[in-house]
Amino acid sequence: GQDRGILEKMKRRFNQHLALLHFKEAWEVALQVKNGDMWSALTETALTFMEVEIAIRAFRYNGNAGMVLSLQKISHLEDKNLLAGHICVLLEQDYSTAQALQHETRNFGNDHLCHAGIARTTLHLGDIRRGRQLALDSDNLLLCRECAAILESMNQLQDAAELFERGGQYEKAASIYIQTKSFSLAQPLMAKISTPKLHVQYAKAKEAEGRYEEAVQAYETAKDLDNVVRLTLQHLNNPQRAFALVRRVRSAEGALLVSKFCTQSGDYPAAIEFLLMARRGEEAFEMAQSHEEMDTYVRILGTAGTPEEYQKLAKYYESKGIFAKAGELYEKCEQYQQALKLYLRCGATEIDRAINVVGRANNDMLTNQLVDFLMGETDGIQKDHNYLFRLHMALHQYEQAAHTAVLIARQEQEMGNYKLSHTQLFDTFKELELQNKRPPAELTRQLMLLHSYILVKTLVKLNDHSSAARMLIRVAKNISKFPRHVVPILTSTVIECQRSGNKKTAFEYASMLMRPEYRQQISAQYKRKIENIVRKPDKADEEEPMSECPHCRTLGPESELECNNCKNIIPYCIATGRRMVLSDWAQCPSCRFPCRASVFVKIIASEKLCPMCNQPVVLSAIQKITDPVAMLKAHAESCKNADNQEDEQSEQTGA
Repeated sequence: GQDRGILEKMKRRFNQHLALLHFKEAWEVALQVKNGDMWSALTETALTFMEVEIAIRAFRYNGNAGMVLSLQKISHLEDKNLLAGHICVLLEQDYSTAQALQHETRNFGNDHLCHAGIARTTLHLGDIRRGRQLALDSDNLLLCRECAAILESMNQLQDAAELFERGGQYEKAASIYIQTKSFSLAQPLMAKISTPKLHVQYAKAKEAEGRYEEAVQAYETAKDLDNVVRLTLQHLNNPQRAFALVRRVRSAEGALLVSKFCTQSGDYPAAIEFLLMARRGEEAFEMAQSHEEMDTYVRILGTAGTPEEYQKLAKYYESKGIFAKAGELYEKCEQYQQALKLYLRCGATEIDRAINVVGRANNDMLTNQLVDFLMGETDGIQKDHNYLFRLHMALHQYEQAAHTAVLIARQEQEMGNYKLSHTQLFDTFKELELQNKRPPAELTRQLMLLHSYILVKTLVKLNDHSSAARMLIRVAKNISKFPRHVVPILTSTVIECQRSGNKKTAFEYASMLMRPEYRQQISAQYKRKIENIVRKPDKADEEEPMSECPHCRTLGPESELECNNCKNIIPYCIATGRRMVLSDWAQCPSCRFPCRASVFVKIIASEKLCPMCNQPVVLSAIQKITDPVAMLKAHAESCKNADNQEDEQSEQTGA
């Protein structure tokens, strides 16, 4: 009975403090008594008199988080009418009172704040329909987002998604639509979303529905290409699309999926390809070995293998007796000695590869081993000298390569293969030039002599018998270098000299043809004519045209390529074989050899091809060079160095 008396006394004291609006004292009493009715009375009275802080404390103590949150949002308001309007709503008084208080505010911005506050509070009080409508009617993106968050916290997901969408938060809206399986509402939003996670969620939902094409599109947008591959293989029955995708993106996981599919389908070459792409080299090797697809494995591995992988493959091919393939693979893992050994076991068919591997190794022991093979030391069969030339080139031994090229060209020339010999010398000349090496004088002279002979046919065709005769005279002076066609060359020399008015020279070579060793070989077509020239000699020669030496300007015969005054070697024209002149200087656009522009144009118009490099030339590309002095100096320097080099070699030989 005593406790009841104390409780009644405390209630009277609380009511007195509350009536006098002594909120602090009332709060202290309520704390001691801890009575629910007291807290309700305290909060209602505090709100009636707009003591928001006391109300917040009381609601917090009483465990009403919703009211605490709502009051905190309006606690900063200074406009009493606006604050009263919010409190009216919270106390569930009529909306007309709240609206009236709202319209009493004079600030337009506060009008919007009041409307927003009413919408939020309405939602907190559980009037979902009205609160949602207030937010939608506001046309306020921020309010829509706030109300959407409130609705989401209340698990009103569909309404929350609608407001998130209206507030421009498409990702949140789409996430809820997907969660609630409202795919028709989510679909229009997906194009506005960049977050891969949401697209993956959407794709998974579509996949669960069995709508695989839509799921694939969503996975593609999310850049989840492994799932694209999986669905394409398992559900869309379009393996080629999956293959192309994996080849493009090089995904290890996707490649593994495809390799399993190919294995099940019995497509072992493709399975090997994708196993390698998935970095499953051991599995790929075993499959290739089991199904006789090792060539496929090697082809797909290409240059991406490790030395260990290449060595393993090399041993496999070596065990099968496929030495060329084994050598190639040993070469890839830089086991050059073993590679050379296997190439040489193949005989002449793999000499080029043997040369390449020795060039890469640059090892004296391997070089000597290959030289012995080429010279026939190992099998008694001497190989073509061209291989020795290629070996020197591969080893960057350019002087030896040039010397070998001259020997090869001389052999071809002696056998009457003049074009082959010309090509050999020209190619070597250009290769040395490319490597910034001076072609030796011997090579340059031999190329000039051969070119002079090859030009004759073209010059005769152009009716330039004078130039043709001069080229043949140059060749006839070196007739020992053309042993296979001595009589035909001397016969042509006699005929062209006769045509061009060089009667004396025609007589000299006609007399040579009358020697017993040649006379029976003369063609019946020309035999009588040549005999008549010898019987009735005309000792007059047409005087050869003169032109200036481009170095010292001294006049000299056009077919003479060494100046009698300055002793310089004069560049020759590849169109006529005569010496170059400064006033008509040009060069082939392809090989850059010098030519007289006026004659070169005629040859190209007729033959279409450069007589030196045998490449097509466009007439418009032939341009006169107004100042060829730099080219002339470079040529003189080249000739000087080549002569010095030749002198050094002669001295060494003599020693």
